[in-house]
Amino acid sequence: MSKPIRVIQYGLGAIGRAAARVVLDRPGFQLVGAIDRDPKLAGKDLGEVLGLTRKLDVAVTDKPVVLFAQTQADAVVHCTTSSFVEAYEQLTEIVRAGLHCVTSCEEALFPHYRHKLLAGKLDDLCIQKSVAVVGTGVNPGFVMDTLALLLTMACQRVDAVRVLRVVDAATRREALQRKVGATLTKAQFDDLNQQHKIGHVGLAESLVFLADGLGWTLDEVNESVAPVLARKTIKTEYLTVSKGSVAGTHQFARGSRGGKEVLTLELQMYVGAPNPRDVIEIDGAPPLRLVIEGGVPGDMATPAILANTLPRLVECPAGLHTMRTLGLPRMTL
Repeated sequence: MSKPIRVIQYGLGAIGRAAARVVLDRPGFQLVGAIDRDPKLAGKDLGEVLGLTRKLDVAVTDKPVVLFAQTQADAVVHCTTSSFVEAYEQLTEIVRAGLHCVTSCEEALFPHYRHKLLAGKLDDLCIQKSVAVVGTGVNPGFVMDTLALLLTMACQRVDAVRVLRVVDAATRREALQRKVGATLTKAQFDDLNQQHKIGHVGLAESLVFLADGLGWTLDEVNESVAPVLARKTIKTEYLTVSKGSVAGTHQFARGSRGGKEVLTLELQMYVGAPNPRDVIEIDGAPPLRLVIEGGVPGDMATPAILANTLPRLVECPAGLHTMRTLGLPRMTL
C-alpha cells in the first residue's frame, strides 16, 4: 500500500484486543479509533485497555456513528458477535459511513445461507457506498473452508471432502471454554443445545461455503452437536471441569449430493482433547491429505487473519464478499 490503512477497532473483547495489537504492530496500518459497547470502557485510552505501558491517544467510545463522522478512517475490524442478525445493524452503520469492514462474526462467512434477505440488503448497500465487507477468522474463515477449498486447486476431480479439527479448549481463552459448555452438566448442555445457545457457530456456513466454491448444489445439510463428558477432573487457567461434567463439544456438519455424503466437517473442541490437529482429506484425482500437527492456534491466528485481510479488502470490488470472492489475502507489512 502507498499509505497506511487507517483502521477503527470495533469490539474490545479478547479477539478484538488481540486484533488491535496486530494492527498497532504493523507499519502498513494506523489505528485511529476504538469502539466497545461496554460503557465502563468509554473514555479510556486504548493503550490502557490493551494493557500497554503507553498511551495511544485513542479514546474508546460507545457511540460508533459519532466516531465514524468525526474520524478519517478507511476500514473497520469488527469483533462483537457470532450472529449475523445481531451484527447487521452495526455493519450497516459501518457501511453507511463509507468504511470497508472485516468482521469475525461467524455467520458472516456465508450469510446468504441463513439470512438471504439481510445479506442481499447489505450487499446492495455496500455497492451503493463503494465499500467491501467480508466475514472471516480461523474457523470459520480458514481451516475448515478456505484452506480446504484452496487445496482442491491441485485436483482434476473432487468426489468428496472431509475436514477434522481437534482443539484442546484448555489452551484457549475462557470465553471459548464456556462457549463449548465446559463445566456444565449434561442436562444443562442439552437444554442450551435445544435453544441453539451452545457450541461452535459457523460449521454449516463452512460447509455451504465449500459447496458453493466447488459449484455443488447440496440436496441436504445436517448438523449435530453433542457434549463430550470429562473422564477425569481437569483444571485450566480459568476453570475446573469435574469428572462426568461437560468438557466441550463434538459437532458435525454433513452435506449430501445425489444421495451421497460428499462434505463432512467434524469438530472436536473440548478441554483435554488429545492430539490437537487439523486434517483435510480430499477424495479425487489425485487424492490429497493435509495434516497440521497441533492445529492452527485460533487465538493467535484469528487476529492475524483479520488484519491480513485488510489490504485485499480495500482493493477489491464493492459488495458483501466471501473468502472466495474476495481474493487471496496474505501477510504483508
